[in-house]
Amino acid sequence: MASRTSTSVGVGVALTLLGLTSLGLFVTSAVLYGKWNQTQRELNDAKVGIRDFISDGERQQDDIRQIAEAARKAGRQSLVGYLVKSNKDLATAITGNGNDSIDRLLEQTRAESAKSNNQPLLRVAQDRSAQIEDLTKQLEQANSARLAAQADLKSEQERVAGIVQRHNESLAALNSEVGTYKGQLADYRSGIDTVQNQMQKQFEAQLAAGKSRETELNGKISDLQQRSLILEDQLARLRGERSKTTARGTAEEALVDGTIIGVNATQKQVFLSIGRRQKVNVGMTFAVYNDANSIKQDSEGNYKPGKATVEVVNVGEDSSTARIISETRGNPIVNGDVIANAAFDPDKIYKFVVFGNFDTKGTGMPTAAGRTDVAAMVTSWGGEVVDDLDGDVDFLVLGAKPVLPPRPGVDQPIEVVQEYVRLERSVNKYNEMLKQATSMGLPVLNENRFYTLVGLKPVSRKTAQ
Repeated sequence: MASRTSTSVGVGVALTLLGLTSLGLFVTSAVLYGKWNQTQRELNDAKVGIRDFISDGERQQDDIRQIAEAARKAGRQSLVGYLVKSNKDLATAITGNGNDSIDRLLEQTRAESAKSNNQPLLRVAQDRSAQIEDLTKQLEQANSARLAAQADLKSEQERVAGIVQRHNESLAALNSEVGTYKGQLADYRSGIDTVQNQMQKQFEAQLAAGKSRETELNGKISDLQQRSLILEDQLARLRGERSKTTARGTAEEALVDGTIIGVNATQKQVFLSIGRRQKVNVGMTFAVYNDANSIKQDSEGNYKPGKATVEVVNVGEDSSTARIISETRGNPIVNGDVIANAAFDPDKIYKFVVFGNFDTKGTGMPTAAGRTDVAAMVTSWGGEVVDDLDGDVDFLVLGAKPVLPPRPGVDQPIEVVQEYVRLERSVNKYNEMLKQATSMGLPVLNENRFYTLVGLKPVSRKTAQ
């Protein structure tokens, strides 16, 4: 009984322990099951939350795996954390503001890309970087060129400064020389004034002596003129009335040189009675007259122009062909008309003195150079030109008198004074030649008379020029 009781007690204890253990297991299972359910709910919630960030299909994509691998290598960061950090770094690199959103970054990058023909932003950045590099190089080159230009400018400034300095030194030296010359010029002018006063006094003295001598000579001339009149009266009485009818020779300038022996009116040609044997040259001109009596002076000493003028174009042995230069209407050239040229004579060489200014170019302004042209005409037609009047001269051809300007002052350059002296001598020589030729009875021909007597017309010559 006692054994059953012990066994029963042990079984009861065991059952009790077993019941407690079962109860504990049940409670533990209930607790664990509750926790499992909660964990399962949390897991489902986590899966739903993860799907908001990444789907199951996206996890299998290679680029997502690469990003996840990069996140693990960068300090075992989560994919979202890595992407957030990368977004901030990218925003900071692009805009400088790490809080800019992806949309904001895309908006700005698209705007910049649109400015560059929709090129990728990196390409745009590379192009901009290349442009900046080129601009930097250009800036460096420009700075180098600027520095070189500044160096050149400095050198040029130094060179110009040297030139200016040398110019100033030369100018100072020239001013010094000018001062010296001014002093010498003042002394020279003072000397000229002194000499001029002395010469003026001498001139006045000589003028007074000349007037006295002129008065004396005029008295002698009056006496001689009186004696001449007496002698002429005596000579006239000795000759009687026969002296009034004595034949006078024809003037040299009025001598006939030849005649017209043929006329070709249709060809405006004539044929002359003189040729190579009589020293006729091609280009020689003649005045044509009806007869020798037509070659005479009028009351004013001018010669009547011929009725025509001809120019020799072909020379034969004893005859010549000439073209008609001008002809008077109503008075044509006919056989038997005479020709004359004052500078030409078949049997004699005339001597001429040519002086003064001539208008051989037909400009209306006589010049000293025209004398050469007139002298050339004379020599080409067989005449001879000499410088001074003497007993053998046949003609004096005088152009216009040289124009004498006002007497220069003492302050004028020496060249002006010398030119005035030269012109004054020319004027004096002109007057002396005219006076001497008149006293000698020498024929004096002005330019128009000369042209008339050699068969030229001044108006025609001017037109031809």
